[in-house]
Amino acid sequence: MPAYSIEQMLLEGQAEVKELFGFVKDNAATMDAYTIEKNIFFRILTIGLSAMKGYFAEKGTGDVGCFLELEDGSVLKRQKSILHKNYFSVFGKFSVPRTCYRADGVNGVMPLDAQANLPERTYSYLLQEWMDLLSIRDSFGESSWTLQKLLNLKISASRFEVVNRKSSNSYDDFYETKKPPSSESEGIIQTIGFDGKGVPVIKREAAKIQARLGKGEKRQKKKEAIVGVSYTIDPKVRTPSEVAENLVYPEKATEKRDSLKEQGVNATPIRASNTRRIASLERSKEDVMKEILKDVKTRDPNSKRPLVAVMDGALCLWTLLSSLLAGLNWVGILDIIHVVEYLWNVGNALHGENTQEGKKWVYDHLLAILQGRVGRVIGGMKQVLSKRKKLKSSQRKALKDTIRYFENHRKWMRYDEYLVAGYPIGSGVVESSCGHTVKKRMEGTGRRWSIEGAESTLLLRSVYTSNDWDAYWEKHREREQRRLYRKIPPLLGCSDDYSKTKAA
Repeated sequence: MPAYSIEQMLLEGQAEVKELFGFVKDNAATMDAYTIEKNIFFRILTIGLSAMKGYFAEKGTGDVGCFLELEDGSVLKRQKSILHKNYFSVFGKFSVPRTCYRADGVNGVMPLDAQANLPERTYSYLLQEWMDLLSIRDSFGESSWTLQKLLNLKISASRFEVVNRKSSNSYDDFYETKKPPSSESEGIIQTIGFDGKGVPVIKREAAKIQARLGKGEKRQKKKEAIVGVSYTIDPKVRTPSEVAENLVYPEKATEKRDSLKEQGVNATPIRASNTRRIASLERSKEDVMKEILKDVKTRDPNSKRPLVAVMDGALCLWTLLSSLLAGLNWVGILDIIHVVEYLWNVGNALHGENTQEGKKWVYDHLLAILQGRVGRVIGGMKQVLSKRKKLKSSQRKALKDTIRYFENHRKWMRYDEYLVAGYPIGSGVVESSCGHTVKKRMEGTGRRWSIEGAESTLLLRSVYTSNDWDAYWEKHREREQRRLYRKIPPLLGCSDDYSKTKAA
């Protein structure tokens, strides 16, 4: 097959454009808008395929002369025959002709690969990116069907997984060199959070999690992914009564906000800025925490912002984070929603579910906690345990569980101080990251993952949900270019005569 000619490709493209408008003219009377639009789109893909061939015609075959000297001093001789590489673009598949240089004991080098930054595999970088965008949102099978429906390209589901794993290899390099957000786009408070979310794994992976079972234990079907977030936020000063009412009597809080809106008073919502997310199945809790703390250091190298950690009650995470932040000035805050959940357990146990008495009990005790009277709340519940002799076992359990929870986390429950400082007291960002970054893709009917397959998808979803996708893919292509072509000299930027098919 000869090299492409730019004139030939131009003629083909012009003929296809003429044919496209002829098709529209001939079928406008008989076809509805849907059918004509669909046909136009696929005909445009054909024109795009001719244009891509035209690009390689203009680029040439990579002929840089009779000899090619590599950086290590090796001298390669131009081969007579032209080698072809299949190139699978978003417009379709075609063959790319390339001049090859060889020498004994040295692998053949095709300069065009470096000149055009061709990927190692058949699939173009744009097609790989689109495959990844589909597969981090839907199953590999669904992604395969979607791509075939949209572009009429048939790619097996297994290929999506292979591309997915390859694309995630640039994750560490990208965040190692990523520039921090501009100071103008950042909030005043640096906030972090960590949590875990189970990922369903295949049987052989599940067996590794818990090889020996105790009596009555069931085999685990999930492995926990560790999720970390780093973001900044502006302070929002609130009163204890405002927070308590919003959490226990949300309808009253809504009425007040609506009333203020009618008076022309609109409260500006405080939102997280520049959220960095990471979810990993292979990395340890400590490694994920260190990655997030590295992000904090990059964004605030001089530690000018107050550092706040908001998490749920997982003591193992609190203990590990405390050791990593030892000697530093930081504030730990127990997620207020979990506090409310424990209060509701007691309120419902003592007064019945959906009762006004139970709701008032929760409100009064939450208000006391928000005012800094955690010790009195704990003491009051202990008194109920000791003085009320006719408590049911369920009531005793709710009281004991809540007392234990509050005592274990009391050092992170200084809400009166947090509210005055305007700190966030809810772990909504990391909680939503567990759902959006992990659960939304990893769970579903019949979905089971290998550790390696899950890890690559989680890392790419971390990039996607951190709004770093475009920058990541640019970095990934640059990294692949260095990996594949770093030994080929810079002089290969020139193009040869596209019409040559054999060496002179």
